[in-house]
Amino acid sequence: MEPGLNYSYVKIRKDFGQQARFCEVPAVMLDSIDPNKHHQKLYCLRNPTSNESQTVIKLSEHYVNTKKIVLHDQGVNHVEGGWPKDIHYLDEDATFRHRRRFERDDSYVSAILNSYDGLKHLIDQNNGIGMYNMYFKEMHSEEPVEKHFIRKSIAFYDPDERPIASIGWTCEDDSKIVVAYCNKKYPKKRPVNKNATCFIWAIENAVEPYTDLIPPSFCWQIACSPSNSSEIIGGLQNGCVCIFDIRAKNEPIAMSPIHLAHRDPVTALLYIHSRLNNEFFSGSSDGQCMWWDVRNISKPTDTLVMSVHAPSNPEDGLQNTEGVSAMQFDKTFNTKFLCGTDTGYVINVNRKGKNHAEVMSAIFPAHKGSVKAVERNTFIPKYFITCGDWTTNIWSDDIHSSPIIFGTSHPKQISDVAWCPQRVSSYMSICHDGKFRYWDLLRKYYEPIVILPVSEYPLLHMRPNEEGKLVAIGDTKGSLNLIALSDSMVYFGDRDRNLMVQHLDREARKEHILETRVKEIRLKLKLEAHVIGESALEQEDELTLMQNVEDEYRKVVGEELKQFEIQPHTNGRRK
Repeated sequence: MEPGLNYSYVKIRKDFGQQARFCEVPAVMLDSIDPNKHHQKLYCLRNPTSNESQTVIKLSEHYVNTKKIVLHDQGVNHVEGGWPKDIHYLDEDATFRHRRRFERDDSYVSAILNSYDGLKHLIDQNNGIGMYNMYFKEMHSEEPVEKHFIRKSIAFYDPDERPIASIGWTCEDDSKIVVAYCNKKYPKKRPVNKNATCFIWAIENAVEPYTDLIPPSFCWQIACSPSNSSEIIGGLQNGCVCIFDIRAKNEPIAMSPIHLAHRDPVTALLYIHSRLNNEFFSGSSDGQCMWWDVRNISKPTDTLVMSVHAPSNPEDGLQNTEGVSAMQFDKTFNTKFLCGTDTGYVINVNRKGKNHAEVMSAIFPAHKGSVKAVERNTFIPKYFITCGDWTTNIWSDDIHSSPIIFGTSHPKQISDVAWCPQRVSSYMSICHDGKFRYWDLLRKYYEPIVILPVSEYPLLHMRPNEEGKLVAIGDTKGSLNLIALSDSMVYFGDRDRNLMVQHLDREARKEHILETRVKEIRLKLKLEAHVIGESALEQEDELTLMQNVEDEYRKVVGEELKQFEIQPHTNGRRK
């Protein structure tokens, strides 16, 4: 036996039988099994043959001792060129004398000698690697292939199959989904809503809700606080707003009075990003926008009437208002926001304006029907996207007459649209055909790059997470589907932002040229019509003058004829 081959037996002595005495003996054949001729005929000979078998897992262990690197922080007082203050770095004589004097110092010589070994090692490494050589010159570089894919992660179902009215994400590491269920159709014969309970779902558990919220009325809108994960704002059907705190109870801890709230259901609800994050504003189909403070919602802090045309009388009230259907807050300016109306307009509002023209700074004729959603681009706030009827359009703040990019028409009415939170050139849309579409303006312009059938029923609302990897989509039967996106659909490349800015600026410049040309044509037509009107008026004046002259001439002639025909009598005889 080899001296290095050992095996340790651990066993109680009493369990052994006769004591084993190991000794070297010659080889002895204990048994011989002859091959079966019948079985041998069933096999065929293969030459060569290679076969390996192993009954245990192969493991390997390797140790490498790396060079120890000691790091420490040290401050350096650096001036121009590293020279002392009394020596000007542009004076060659002064720098040469200082260098000669410094090189004669013993500490400098010892430092150079001590660093020789390390410097020589680095030089040898560079010479061995050949880092300045160009390898694989003959190979052509290929563009990386982007693989886009979407998968349905999980689904949350409502037992009562109520339509999803609004979706929100809590601001925490383990984000939860807040869902409001409500049918927004007007009841014709009997009430369409029976259960007003809202659910909060944890992503890890789709069997039962994490907790529930019980509002006093049916909840149309949900907004989660950007700083407090337990604070949730609800916009109700009766026009009120309420505050929930899931740490305290599932009922509202505060609610606005109904006589100071909206007259119609709350159709839009958003938090205002500020230092304390304690302000939010709401919009309703009654044509009002109200600003609230979380610390005291007994009355709104400010109210704005959404009227496109300036009111002729301050006492007009809500006669000429536009119903609010969607809103988007501008993070760059605390006083500006976009408001989508039921009549298809998008209004750029500055609530601190001094007059009506400054408050309603711009009006965009966005869609033929109600504006379902409006959202600014996260990376380029100058541009925003809207959806309504069957299309999605991209607008610029500088162009008011038409969108800079006309979206492709969907097969059915579109329900919601949202920019990708972490990707500058992509947006997502859903419509009533039950499909989720992902668009990328830099990859494909007129068609989506990925289409995913989500549900058999019409999709209503969509809300992506802040990280952009998960998207929550709700339908008319209370199903909340969680969609997971691939990394190539979440993050953008190094050049995507610059290319997208150039693309949007080019489209905006084109629309601006077209808008200017249209104005010139309209002005030219107006001037031509004015010239034609003036010439017609001059002709009319000449005809009138000729007619007056002719009438005056006939009058004079008539008077003279009368004088010749009838003369006054003199002494009873005619002259």
